[in-house]
Amino acid sequence: MIRSHRLFPILLILVTALLTVWLDSVSRWQPSKHELDPNKPEVVADGITATRFDPQGLLQEKMQASRMWQYPDRTESYFETPDLQSYKAGVLSYHAIGDSGRFNNKTKQALFDKNVTLIQPATAAQPETRVVGSNMSIDTVHHIARSDTLTHFYHGKSSGSAVGFIYEQQAGQLQLLSNAKVTYEK
Repeated sequence: MIRSHRLFPILLILVTALLTVWLDSVSRWQPSKHELDPNKPEVVADGITATRFDPQGLLQEKMQASRMWQYPDRTESYFETPDLQSYKAGVLSYHAIGDSGRFNNKTKQALFDKNVTLIQPATAAQPETRVVGSNMSIDTVHHIARSDTLTHFYHGKSSGSAVGFIYEQQAGQLQLLSNAKVTYEK
């Protein structure tokens, strides 16, 4: 007959060994990384407003949209009814609105891909300028807008159309690329 007091140390060693093995496996456990579906948006937001300020604290850019979404591991954000406003020294330089578009956070390029209007507000020296087209890309760093599709423009009482344009906001130049038709009025 085995005495229970002699069995206790053996059971204690066995339980301690099992507990050590279990604790070792638990401490080495790593949760499996949940992979996101690249075809489903990671982030969706309604009624967004994003603002960027310059080093002096003045408004530099403002983007509003009725809806925004972004897919996993992509640098582009997609927008419905985007409204991009660019400011210089706190004063509105230009304003672009469209039905849909996207913005590349890495390159700072905006692409308005459906019904877009670019507006440069009137100043004391210049009338308002509007450029209307089916799509347009805007380099928000260098403030250059361009398109290679049929575009209509309005500058004060003057108007015209062209297939493709490049607009350099800093220089105030609108370069018409081909098939340009212009009606100039003072």
